[in-house]
Parts: sequence; C-alpha cells; structure tokens
Amino acid sequence: MDSIIRNTITIGLPALMLFIAILATGKTGDVAVFSGLVKVGGSFGMLIGLGVLVFVGFVANSFSYFVIDSLLVRFYQKRREWENPEKLVAEIDKLLITNDLKIKLKWAVIHSSNNKKISLKHVILKWFIIVATVNALFSIVGYLGEFNIFFELSSHFKLQYLLVGFSTFIFFALVRSKKIWLLVSAFCIIINLAEIVPWYFPAPAFAGATPGQHLRILHSNVLTSNRRYSEVISLVKAEQPDIAVFVEVSPSWAKELAVLSEIFPYSYRYQESERFGSAIYSKLPIKNPSVKAFSNQRKSLLADVQFQGEIISLILAHPTVPIKQHSFIDRNRQLAGIGEYAAQVKNPLIVVGDFNTTMWSPFYKNMVKTGNLRNARSGFGILPTWPTFMPLAYIPIDHFLVSKEIGVLKIRTGRNVGSDHLPLITDLVI
Repeated sequence: MDSIIRNTITIGLPALMLFIAILATGKTGDVAVFSGLVKVGGSFGMLIGLGVLVFVGFVANSFSYFVIDSLLVRFYQKRREWENPEKLVAEIDKLLITNDLKIKLKWAVIHSSNNKKISLKHVILKWFIIVATVNALFSIVGYLGEFNIFFELSSHFKLQYLLVGFSTFIFFALVRSKKIWLLVSAFCIIINLAEIVPWYFPAPAFAGATPGQHLRILHSNVLTSNRRYSEVISLVKAEQPDIAVFVEVSPSWAKELAVLSEIFPYSYRYQESERFGSAIYSKLPIKNPSVKAFSNQRKSLLADVQFQGEIISLILAHPTVPIKQHSFIDRNRQLAGIGEYAAQVKNPLIVVGDFNTTMWSPFYKNMVKTGNLRNARSGFGILPTWPTFMPLAYIPIDHFLVSKEIGVLKIRTGRNVGSDHLPLITDLVI
C-alpha cells in the first residue's frame, strides 16, 4: 500500500504541474504537451522544463518516504505508550506495506524509549526537509504565474528563495544527510541565481554623455497614511531631480507637495480618489498632459516633456494590488495595456511607477516585450523597494522602464521617508 501511495505522489505531482502548464497555454493535442513543457521551463526552454518535471518527481518520491514513514512511525510510537509492544509488532506484520517499512515500524515500537533521546535531531532534520521541499515548490510554480494568482505571487521572492536554498544546503552538508536534499537545495540555488545574477551584469556605458545631458528623475510612492511630509520634500531638494513623480498622493499630500512649485515651475496632478492620486513636478515644460485608463481601475498620467530639444514621453502608472482575483485581472490588463501603448509611441519613452509586480512576473515580462522596453535596473542589481517595514521580504515592485533611445547612467534607491516604499532615483541620457 505504501509503495502505491509513493508512486502516486511521485508521478502525480509532475503530471499535475504539466497539466496546469498545458491549461495555461490554452492549446490541445501534441502541441499542448510541447507548449506545456516550454511553459514549465520558463525562459530556459522545453528541455529544462522536462528536466524540472523529472527533478520534481525525484523530490516528490523522497518526500513521500519522509511523510509516510514519519506519520506511521509517530503513530506507533504514540500507541507504544499504552499498548503492548508484542501486540503492535504482530499488527505491523499483517499490514499491507513493504518489508522495509515494517522493519522501521517494528524498530520504532521496540526501541521507543531510545527514540526520545534523538527526537530533537530528527525533528530539526525533518523541518529542514520540509523547508527545502516547500522552497523548491515555490521556486518552480512561479513560472506558471499566468495561470493562477497564487502562482504569480510566488514568482516575486527569488532573493528569499535563494537565501533559503543556501541555508538548507549548508545545513544538509553539515549534518551529512541524504544527497537528495543537497540536490534539492542546489536546484533552488541554481534556478534562483539564474533569475537574479543577470540583473548585475554590467550595462552599456555612455561615456560620451556630459553632465548637462543627464536627466534625473525621482519616483516615490509616498503612502497615503504617511505624515512625514518634510522628509519627502527634503529628499527631493537634496537629490535635485529634473522631474519628480509621486503616487498615492492624497489631498493632504497634494497640499504639502505644493511647496515644490518653488523648484518645479511645471506640474500636473490627478486625484482619482481620496487615497489614490498621482503627481508630476518638472523643471522642464510639460506638454500634452492627460489621464489614460489602461484598465477599469487606477488611471495613469501621460505627459510629454522637452529635453535637449527633443520630446520625451512619460507615463506614470500605479496598477492595483493583486491580492484578489478581480484586482489581479485588472492589474494584468493595465500592464498589458501599457505594453501595447508603449509599442505605438514614437518619442523616447519613460514608464515609471509602482507596478505592484516584480521583474519575474510573466505579466511584467509580457509588458516589456510588447512595449520594447527595458528596466533601468539592468546592470545595477535588483534594488528591492518594498516593504520597508519588513526587510526580509523586500521585493522590487517600483520600476523605471525606458525605450531603446534612452541610456541609463545610474539607478539607486533613496533613503526611507516614512513610506512602505523606498524612493527610486535614476539618471538617464537621451
């Protein structure tokens, strides 16, 4: 019976993953299987997708041993406390299980008192096995984010999965556990490193640019409930950007930010609701300001600015937080709409804002691909910006996206100004 359960888990989990991936592609027949494998492999292709399924099968098989054996051993150890050991051994002999498992159960019953001495070690080991397995599962399902809101949410924590992978790898190496768990941890390290390391590859240099050609833009989600107005204003004055953009601008924030008009002669603001407003302050002339709805919620600000004799188009966006299915769908529609709109813009384009998604989301990837955009972070690292109240959960959800005509000299996070987001400051060259 235990072998049947193990085989079901071993085959069932990879089959379920492939089934979900096939559903996500919307295709049928042989093409669906091929497309499903490509989906599982993410940006690494079909062969890696097949390898992932095989690896998941091995992990599922090992985990099934851990779950089935541990539960049965614990069950008989408890019964050993008030039942006769000989009676339990006789009962175990009659069970429809493999001989290996019968031996484990008998040993657990006969040597129950000794098990208590080593129980702490086993408990710690088992918890690390659970952590490694869950970490591997979350690391994989993020690639199926197009299909499910929870899968998409799991795609954002690549840095955390990487750190957990290193931790479990070191632990299993020190305790000399089964090699399968070292392999599971190494797998998590590799697939998450593959998503993080490219962001640190050096970006193309723009040696010909002079200081007068730099365009500095500051972005800040100020947080509606934040009351540290002076710190945001002080940051803007210290950084001296050419353009400063803000989201989550409430009427009270709008009133406080009005002082920036002393520095920025041009501005444009839209108050969508009591909590959600957006504002652009600029030292450069603002032309053709407008509001555009890329979805049913959270409108975006559009404007053109004149810089070095050239018109640059700007989009300030703040899609909805995808914590419910309807907001998940709306955010994805807005990202898709921004990508489609960006593809039609003829001027050099900057798309900036709190996108409520990371670079690892499939919806983000579709947006930048459709819009021919690139993230200003490229070459400067992942630069997490949220949430400031929980540093261990930091993820990069605020972005500067630029078209191919725009070079990035530098991008960095600003100091904490009381919001749940860190500001982003970027220096661009046209």
